[in-house]
Amino acid sequence: MNSFNYLLLTAFVLIAPVHATASLRFTVSNPNPVAVGNAPVIVSAATFPDFTFSDANYCIKVNGKKTAYQADDLNGDGKPDELVFLVDLAAGARAKVSLSRTRRKPVAAEPQVVASLIRKSDTGEWQHVKEATSTRNDMYNRMHHHGVAFESDKMAYRIYFDNKSTIDVYGKKEYRLELRDTWWYPTGEQLAEGYGDDILLVSGWVGVGSLKGWNGRMQHIDKFGRRTQRILAGGPLRTVVESEVEDWEYEGTKSKVTVRYILYAGHRDVIAEVRSDHSLKAVATGVQQIGGGELLSSPTLVGSWGSWYPQPDTVKYAKETVGLGLYMPAKMGGQQHTDGVNNLILAPVKSGEVLTYYFTTVAAKENKQPVQDAKAFFEYLAEWSKGLEPLQIIRK
Repeated sequence: MNSFNYLLLTAFVLIAPVHATASLRFTVSNPNPVAVGNAPVIVSAATFPDFTFSDANYCIKVNGKKTAYQADDLNGDGKPDELVFLVDLAAGARAKVSLSRTRRKPVAAEPQVVASLIRKSDTGEWQHVKEATSTRNDMYNRMHHHGVAFESDKMAYRIYFDNKSTIDVYGKKEYRLELRDTWWYPTGEQLAEGYGDDILLVSGWVGVGSLKGWNGRMQHIDKFGRRTQRILAGGPLRTVVESEVEDWEYEGTKSKVTVRYILYAGHRDVIAEVRSDHSLKAVATGVQQIGGGELLSSPTLVGSWGSWYPQPDTVKYAKETVGLGLYMPAKMGGQQHTDGVNNLILAPVKSGEVLTYYFTTVAAKENKQPVQDAKAFFEYLAEWSKGLEPLQIIRK
């Protein structure tokens, strides 16, 4: 399977269950016209209302073969509320799944993703935390790598803990986990050993996939009551992190807006889910133009390819060539807009609903990276966007 064909998918139920159960049998089907790799299947109250969650171990088999899974507590009640496992399926293919409790140890999953939120303590020590919050714009320099970071072996991202809340990118030469070694900032020795580093100067632009306001021009989230970042899941198969702002003064009201970012093992692309307690006419997201480079624009798919210095120090740091892409399904009602430095999609957020979009990044420095120019990258984005339809779960 092509290494770029890693896709973000969320399963949904075709036939509603009727009886409470602690075991499951169902079929997963790939409705996409392309093959999918490491596609997630999620067992949750939404997909399986009759399933009884517990702290027990589970045995999950796909076509009779045991597979690893991850249990997550996403609502913070101290109990698992989602089980997720990954499958590979050819276009139109199906797989049979069985899930049951077991007293035996489940199949162990090697850590394939990681998330980190590191805060400076009152005594000046760096401490790993699951959540950090502030009522002021004072957290940027109190957080290591300036906010929550998460990575797969393909790519790493961080979200600035400030008014910009911009997503920045760390690219890699080798496909491996690196943040636990470099903490985003590799030493000279690590760079000589082939470690990756920051590849994008985001400045005041949109970066890739960042959520912004819109009032005829892109605006940062600078009027708020409280800002929080948290890690809901840190691996081994997926990371789930959130960036939340309360009492955001926007469009004449004060709203609580939460953006959840999900990164799966083997993926370079991220799914973003936006929720708001008030309906908003338009928020902005997208990709920034890089060094005057080329753009791909449509109401659902925007892209950017170019070369520029990733740091203000242009003597120590060389230019990096990067591709950025973002896809928003047409049903989200997005409209494309280019403001000269950002290639944006503007979309409404409806209270009680989820605005969903996907973003991805490619670095030309990757040793196994065949995409080396804008044309090839934009073709890759078009192919990538064909495979984001959720897997179907069929219950008999």
